This record gives sequence, C-alpha cells and structure tokens, in this order.
Amino acid sequence: MAIIWRWLRSRALVSTAAVAGPIENYSPVTPARLENPEPGNWMLYRRTYDGQGYSPLEQINTSNVKNLAPVWTFSTGVIEGHEAPPIVNNGVMFVATPMGQVIALNAKTGDEYWRYKRQLPDDLFQLHPTSRGVGLWQDKLYFGHDG
Repeated sequence: MAIIWRWLRSRALVSTAAVAGPIENYSPVTPARLENPEPGNWMLYRRTYDGQGYSPLEQINTSNVKNLAPVWTFSTGVIEGHEAPPIVNNGVMFVATPMGQVIALNAKTGDEYWRYKRQLPDDLFQLHPTSRGVGLWQDKLYFGHDG
C-alpha cells in the first residue's frame, strides 16, 4: 500500500505518499479478483461489478443471526456523516471518512494499521463534507476528495 491519490479543487490528480503499517498477506487487486471476488472480500462499492451488495458467506444465517454480538468498535474521530462503505481485501478494512481521511484496520480485531489524514486549509468551509470511498488496484489505494 504505497500511494494514496487525491483529487484537488483544481481537478489535478496528484499523489501523496502514505506511511503504511505492517500489513501481512495483502493480495494485490487484479481484474480477475474484481470480476470474481473471494467470499470474504468486499473490494467494490456493492461488492461485485453487477452490484449484488450480497455476501455469499454462509456462516451467519436466519437461524443464528439473533446470536450476533459486537466484538469491536472503532471511532474515526469524525462527526460528519459517513457515506462510503468499508472496502475489505484479505482482512484489511479501508474506511474513508469526511474531512479527507482514510483508515486501514484489521477487520478481525479493529486494530489500526495506519491512518492518512489530509491537512485541510484552515479557512475551508464545506457545507456537506463527504467521501465517496476508496478504490483498490494492484498494491495501491486510490482516494478522491475535495478540499
């Protein structure tokens, strides 16, 4: 996970290096994996190109869903509404927040691997700060935002 891309007001695409924590067994995102994602991964907005929005995992079903209990929580530190879905690749969850932030978490434990927080101008006023999320490709994470 080496580069985060950001979209500036001038609509110029520039890159910013992100300091990554130790993420082991991260699998590069390829066309084949995006076309046929492994059951435990959620690498696109609605999981698949045809927008299923459905997980094929079968461990949780209608008879045992009532037994679910939270095992961890995580506060992003941002109070504005979070609209982007988390993206998951091989146990790494990427959470994009309003105000120019991306957080990489261990999806099993909630432990933070790293956090990128763009320094926004002090005089910036955003009526409705949002993020539309991140995109994964090969070993890179792409993040577009205004600000």
